[in-house]
Amino acid sequence: MEAKPEVYLNAETLISHFKNKDENFLEAEKIVSIEGTIKEINSLNNRMTILLEGGVDESACVICDMQTDQTKGLKKFKPKDTIRLKGVFKGFLKDAIFLNCVISQRKINE
Repeated sequence: MEAKPEVYLNAETLISHFKNKDENFLEAEKIVSIEGTIKEINSLNNRMTILLEGGVDESACVICDMQTDQTKGLKKFKPKDTIRLKGVFKGFLKDAIFLNCVISQRKINE
């Protein structure tokens, strides 16, 4: 929660770099502040997960697996809201994956 991000990005920029095969753009295990538009919030398998829109490429998104203590704060958000999260980048397959995410700023477009 208190760790400082090593990189500040928005979801579209992140997806764009990976789609352009720039795999060295971001290393796994970096703490990243990521901002984007919420595509979906779900609680599958008792885990809160936020999917951020990937921009032009609708098939790719940023998957943010939230820390369990963030559930209450997430109730204020809905799809199409803009949010800033902080989490640990784990890698990119079809989507970018972040674990242990926390809300680092309240609603931006409120």
